Amino acid sequence: MAAVAPLHRQHREGTRTSPRRAPLRLVPAPRRRVARHRDAAYAVTLSMLLAVGILGVLLLNTAMQTQADHIATAKQRLADLQLRTQVLQTTADQQDSPAVLAARARALKLRPATHVAIISVRPGVTKPPTRPVSGRPQARPARHVSARARAAGRAHAG
Repeated sequence: MAAVAPLHRQHREGTRTSPRRAPLRLVPAPRRRVARHRDAAYAVTLSMLLAVGILGVLLLNTAMQTQADHIATAKQRLADLQLRTQVLQTTADQQDSPAVLAARARALKLRPATHVAIISVRPGVTKPPTRPVSGRPQARPARHVSARARAAGRAHAG
């Protein structure tokens, strides 16, 4: 405590020697009218910014939903077209089968070609057929197969 006392005394003494200050007085409050206008302008600006942001998000959401609807419609149309393509491909495959083609040929009274003319590269020159053409290719018998095996093969060929 002894060390503190001299400092405390010096402080008191220092205040006595300094010139006296003016007493504190109240300062008039600033005009609230200007502050109210500033607050109102800030609130309006903030509200407008918030409204524009919400409106922008709403428009973006609407645009995305419209695009999603267009994409869904396009996917549905693509699926319908793929199904139609498959149906048409199946129908074409059925019409191109050998049995259907043979039936259509019989209905048109067509018959297999028996003679085929050979056309040469030179224009206007046609050679007559050298041998008749049959509807079925002729198989040549193998030399190492016996006559008995050939007869059995013909019986099973049906």
